[in-house]
Amino acid sequence: MSNQTKILFALIAVVAFVVGFAINKSRVSEVIDSQPLLQAKLDYESNPASIDSHLGKVTLVNFWATWCTPCREEMPVFEMMYRAAKSDGFQVIGVAIDNPETAQPMLDSMDITYPIFYAEKSGMTVMETAGNPQGLLPYSLLLDEQGRVIEQVLGKVDEQQIAAWLSTYLPPNISSSN
Repeated sequence: MSNQTKILFALIAVVAFVVGFAINKSRVSEVIDSQPLLQAKLDYESNPASIDSHLGKVTLVNFWATWCTPCREEMPVFEMMYRAAKSDGFQVIGVAIDNPETAQPMLDSMDITYPIFYAEKSGMTVMETAGNPQGLLPYSLLLDEQGRVIEQVLGKVDEQQIAAWLSTYLPPNISSSN
């Protein structure tokens, strides 16, 4: 195989990766039925519970695992934004693809206070029903107060993205201007 052919294949691979990444980072282009996610019975504080009882005006649902480096990197950002905007109706919910014994020491060391649900072995199935058939992490969904998916991101979410979501989807607090 000639050098030109190798370069062409490499270029095609890079373009395919960039296009795939851009598609996965984009807004939801298809309607995702969030009801199976919202009603799935997951472990929360040692009891079966469903996510739908923890929704805010805007809720970020983040699938993560202790072994996922980008997941661990974005969690402090989620915590900071959660603490700053929870009084305005912003909720963050973590869905761990881990068991509590594995995840809790990490959560404690990071001072994570937002609700964490444990999906353990069912996590991949729950993620697939939530629009992530690849099962890649991190995976985040932004839900409105009825639990409808308004944004989805496969990959790491940063502070600027969350701030943009909050300014778009949370109404301004009128009482603070007086």
